[in-house]
Amino acid sequence: MTVPNPPTGVIDLFLHPPITLMSPALDHFGPYAAGSHELANFGWDNGVITPRLVSQTWGVTAQLAGAIPAGWGFTQGWVSNDGQSDESIYDPPLGQLVAQHQFPNGAWFTTTYLLVDRFPVTAFWQTAFPGRVGLLVAPHISIDLFYMIER
Repeated sequence: MTVPNPPTGVIDLFLHPPITLMSPALDHFGPYAAGSHELANFGWDNGVITPRLVSQTWGVTAQLAGAIPAGWGFTQGWVSNDGQSDESIYDPPLGQLVAQHQFPNGAWFTTTYLLVDRFPVTAFWQTAFPGRVGLLVAPHISIDLFYMIER
């Protein structure tokens, strides 16, 4: 059985703009070291590093900052001919990334969930305007975040 795609309209363009209208912006509050991080803002560089809400972004790319410790599990994956794409997987994962929204009663719920098991890895928010991003980074690892913003 085939499930039809839901109808789309003009509003979808504003809730999830095309990738061609987005650009990655480095979070200058990072890189994030091992441990759990709760992020409602990221460091935006517009000449001076200032906080900007993660709710003003469309997604995030996680990139390794530094080296992976020796002995970490690795499975060779597909690599593009130009070498720019490498889908090799690290096991156990190097991190976990979630986007959360908040109900009016104050309860938080996860709308986007991603295991960071390769680099770079990108997540586009499943539901627009998250209130916060959760990032768990494995021991001896550092991760840089690049938020997807409109340019």
